[in-house]
Amino acid sequence: MLDSELQRAGLAAAIGLLVGIERGWQERRARSGSRVAGIRTYTLIGILGGICGFLTRAAPLATGLCFLAFALPFGFLEWRRVRDTSNFSATDLIAGLLTFVLGGYAAVGNMTVAAASAVVM
Repeated sequence: MLDSELQRAGLAAAIGLLVGIERGWQERRARSGSRVAGIRTYTLIGILGGICGFLTRAAPLATGLCFLAFALPFGFLEWRRVRDTSNFSATDLIAGLLTFVLGGYAAVGNMTVAAASAVVM
């Protein structure tokens, strides 16, 4: 059982890493300090989603609370970035939220579906 949980946690981190690499590549020419999240941040988002996914086993209500606890500050950071740069793209916000959700799904759901969804994303 421990091996399965480690695989699930590793997949949650890998999802974040994959998204972080893609987002970093897309914004590689952006000026320093203009990106809200990069490789490390998206990897941490995936891990955080995975941890929250594990928490839902004990307390199903934790799912919504964890999502809100992540989405509100991350959304605020994205709003500030949009305001400061006048770049009205929602891609980083959606990528962050989806990375969190897929990390959580990797922890409790079908690992193949979670991995495939991250690749498609």
